[in-house]
Parts: sequence; C-alpha cells; structure tokens
Amino acid sequence: MTLSLRPPSLNDLPPVARGVVVACFCGWVLELAFGGALNHYFGLVPAKVIGSGWLWQPLTYIFIHAGFWHFLFNAFMIWMLGPVIESALGSRKFFVYFLFCGAAAGLFTVAVSPASLRPVIGASGAVYGLMYAFAALYPEQIVYMYFLFPMTARQLVVFLAGLSLILSFTTPNSSVANFTHLSGLAAGWLYFHTAVWLENSAAGRVVARGLEGWRTRSESRVTSHEIQNSRRVDAILEKISSQGEAALTSAERRELDEYAKTRGGRA
Repeated sequence: MTLSLRPPSLNDLPPVARGVVVACFCGWVLELAFGGALNHYFGLVPAKVIGSGWLWQPLTYIFIHAGFWHFLFNAFMIWMLGPVIESALGSRKFFVYFLFCGAAAGLFTVAVSPASLRPVIGASGAVYGLMYAFAALYPEQIVYMYFLFPMTARQLVVFLAGLSLILSFTTPNSSVANFTHLSGLAAGWLYFHTAVWLENSAAGRVVARGLEGWRTRSESRVTSHEIQNSRRVDAILEKISSQGEAALTSAERRELDEYAKTRGGRA
C-alpha cells in the first residue's frame, strides 16, 4: 500500500491533531514566560500527585515543553503521524487515545518514582503512543530512523522500546524521561490489545453487548419521551385550531414554547 507521510499545512491538519499541536505551542510559550512555577504546578511532579492529590498533572504535563527543540520534535511527530492515525481511528478515538497514552505514561512514571520532586514535562509519552499506533496499523510500512536508516514501523517500535528500556536503567538521572517514553509505548500496546480483547473475546463481547444495550435503552427512553412531547403538542395545536390561542392555559403556552426551543436550529 502507498501511505503519504508528507506533513500537511496547519490548516489541512485534521481537527484534533491541529488542536494538539496548537496546545503544545501554547504550553511552550507559557513555559518560556513562567518557567519553574508552571512546571511545578502543571508539570508532572510524582510526589505532588501522590502526596498533595494534584491529579490534573498526568494530563497537563503533556502540553508543556521546555525549549524550542523539545517542542519542535514532539510537534513535528504529531504533525506527521497525527493525520494518518486520526484518519484511521476517527477524531474522537484519536483524542481519547492520545490523552490515554500521555496520562498512562505519566501515571506509570509516578508509580515508579512516587517520591520524586523532579517535574516531567512534554508530550513524548503520548508521541511514543502514536508511534505504537502507527506500527499497529501499518506494521510493514517503511520508515527512516533519523531520516537515514530504513526499517519497518514494527521494527522501529521494537528498537525504540529496547533503547528506552536500556537508557531507563543506565541513565536514571538523565534530563530525558526515558521511562516515560517506554511507558507511552506500553500504554499504546495496552490500548490496542484491550480493543482486540473487547472485539474478540467472549467476555469482551458480553461487555460490548451490555454497552450496546445501554445505548439502545437510552435511545429508546429519549425516543419515547419525544413521542409523548409530540403528542401533547399536537393536542395543544388542535386546541388552538378549534378554540383559538386565547384558550391556552399558561402551562400549555410554556410547554409549546419549550418544544419550539428544542426543535429550533435543526436541519
């Protein structure tokens, strides 16, 4: 198959990929302006997540970047991979997947270093999740590591996983959060294998049927409610036709107004 990985213009990016790039840009600008204070409160500080209950940090750290090159690399990878994956998954699932990988990578990092006061920032965990998604969707697609060495997407992910694992143990004090990168790959694996389990296993089919039944019942309740409203409105309109609008009670006028508001603006 032929797969285009040419970076589109910002306006041509699908909505979620574009929004993520813009959010990362804003996070980089805010980091330039506020530096350490921003990183302390909105970066990922494991001791604060555990000790102070700062539960927003596993999400907010994703969008903060320190330095232009840090921002540029992650934004470039989202720019390249985002459109392909968003097109395959759909915008809603792509958004959930991106946040899941970033947040899960953050939580794995917290679990490994719960007492750390060192902020972790950046979308790299989520980006590594995107790399896993690309490899899961297009395993035999040829990519060029460092723009020089050709390998399949699957081979690249295996290489990155091994490299991140080695660096996590050999350079524990590095400024690069290698374990967070590895956790992003693990989160991608977990997401895709859970999706396969839900699709193929007996237990997964039970869960899927339960969710489908819940949606059907919810839709049935909404439909039944709309039918009842429509019948009451029909009766009010018949009353207007036979007796005139002056014959309506205040409750009937209110119900007619509310019905008109709920039906307005629909094509």
